[in-house]
Amino acid sequence: MSGAKGLGKGSAKGSSFSLKARYEPPVEQIEDVHPLVYEQRCRDIWMVLFAFRIINALCVRTFFQPDEYFQSLEPAWKMAFGPDSGAWITWEWEHQLRSSLHPALFAVVYYGVDKVLSIVGCFPQFRAMILSVLPNLVQALFASGMDFHTWQLADKIYGKGSRAGWAALFITVVSPWNWFCSTRTFSNCLETAFTIEALNYFPWQLSSDGLPVWTGPLRFVVAGRVGVVQPRSSTTSKSSIFADRKSLTNLRLCIMLACLACILRPTNALIWFAILMPVLTRTFSSSTRLQTSDYLILLREAVLVGSAVFALSLISDRLYFGEWTFPPYQFLYFNINQNLAVFYGSNDFHYYLSQGPPLLLTTLLPFGLAGIWKASSLPSSDVRFHLLMAILVSIGSLSLISHKEVRFIYPLLPLLHILAAPSLASFFTATEISLTKPIASSPTAAPKVREIRTMKIIRKPQLVILISISVLVSFYTATRHQRAPTTILSTLRHAYETEFLDAHGAVKSSAQPTQPFVTFLTPCHSTPWRTQLTYPSLSAWALTCSPPLTIPPNTPERAAYRDEADRFYDNMTLFLDTEVGVAGREWPPRYVVGFEGIEKGLSGWVEEKMKGKLLKEKWRVGNSDWHDDWRRVGDMVIWEFVDRV
Repeated sequence: MSGAKGLGKGSAKGSSFSLKARYEPPVEQIEDVHPLVYEQRCRDIWMVLFAFRIINALCVRTFFQPDEYFQSLEPAWKMAFGPDSGAWITWEWEHQLRSSLHPALFAVVYYGVDKVLSIVGCFPQFRAMILSVLPNLVQALFASGMDFHTWQLADKIYGKGSRAGWAALFITVVSPWNWFCSTRTFSNCLETAFTIEALNYFPWQLSSDGLPVWTGPLRFVVAGRVGVVQPRSSTTSKSSIFADRKSLTNLRLCIMLACLACILRPTNALIWFAILMPVLTRTFSSSTRLQTSDYLILLREAVLVGSAVFALSLISDRLYFGEWTFPPYQFLYFNINQNLAVFYGSNDFHYYLSQGPPLLLTTLLPFGLAGIWKASSLPSSDVRFHLLMAILVSIGSLSLISHKEVRFIYPLLPLLHILAAPSLASFFTATEISLTKPIASSPTAAPKVREIRTMKIIRKPQLVILISISVLVSFYTATRHQRAPTTILSTLRHAYETEFLDAHGAVKSSAQPTQPFVTFLTPCHSTPWRTQLTYPSLSAWALTCSPPLTIPPNTPERAAYRDEADRFYDNMTLFLDTEVGVAGREWPPRYVVGFEGIEKGLSGWVEEKMKGKLLKEKWRVGNSDWHDDWRRVGDMVIWEFVDRV
């Protein structure tokens, strides 16, 4: 081995001998791949990842959070099919808190696919089925991009073909959280994909000593004796880092993706604050300062590309809202200044430390913690240290806000995966070297040593356990926990198609609905809406939970405020007596949907107030084995009204 010292000379009487060696550190560049071969490998891996996420999207049949539908797909449905399409537009859109770019993406796909289906003459029932799964298939494209760029950045950091690079790819694929969440249509999911892609394209020479970052000596043991391979020297180049077209293109992609992520979720700026601060501080040191032209190019591209993205956002919002507006400002004003975010729940200050990482990393938590610990002891010029700072700055800042959700820190998960990769690689793999010494051609000739490197998987039982637990958690969260809301909506859609549509999908003239088809007496936004119900003629209404927009914060009136869903669960009988049967709350509907906990009270009210009618169970769907909201405990049920016999 080139550069090896301290090897035992040994002797052999046969034609050759073989000694086994094992590297102790897990991180090293183990492949010298031809660029064309590596490029083809990247294409193949991306295609496999895309196919994997398509399967992922089709397998996820559970409900997570309302924003998956009401902050993306419902506005997109309205954009694509018009204001009379039956989409539910929440207060955030009425007050311009959200960027229209995210739903516009799905609106374009909705509109285009719907036109194709109309041209080929598909039945409405088939159209409804396609449109119900279409957004998740689109999100699968971005999810596969997230996986791919996580691997690519790890490969840049640890070396092409390194075990840590492959470990990062393995981690992002087997991650239960990615399986559960990455193909959902949250803005957080798109933000996560844009963030890791931007970090992959980021010119790390601006803030670090370059890539790869592994600089420690590599030790190995042969026949009980230690040998050391010294790394190649790493020096900071003073040449321009934007000397070629590819580096400039990557910079533009980085800025574009970072700006889009910040527009989608303004809090994403915290990550870029942590990433860019070392760039700024490095300019004050003459030993690490780059060429002035590099900083001028960075500034120029930031202004040009950032302005283009900003203009695109302004135009999109102008077209959607009908006036000039800037949603990130509105988002911060309502959620921080007006403190409306706390209306949807508050958490302990340590939530993003005590619960966030365990939920994100799940089975990979020990390796993530080990990676954080190692990164904290690295020099400040190391890329992994910068990633750690981005994690800490984001968590520290978001912890100051009362309303917390684990998906808010989802963009940090690829960073955690990259930091966890070396620990996982060292735990489950080792490199063995076979040294062979042929017979010398003459007594005075020095024998040549040939090495054969082989990567071995070790601790296989533990690896099987880790994968098995990850698969079980993924399967449970994607197919069982909170599965009723999506199942109920498809059941109602099929019931409507059977009762009111003819064989060609048109509404039967003899079956014109004269009453709401369904009423949802559930906590607000407990189910998807028009993107699953599809048909505008399928009339429905549900309990709402708009916040107290006109009541000042920190007042007794704000503290005493009860929304519509609260009033229903506070006193079901009073609510049904006084707040149904009015415009927009027509009664009785064809079907009523609710969780099983309201069955007794609702049945009693129907028997007392609706003479000659009974509440009869039509369909029942198991929802979850447990739930932290008592109102959502138990099965979800569809009831219908029948005549008393």
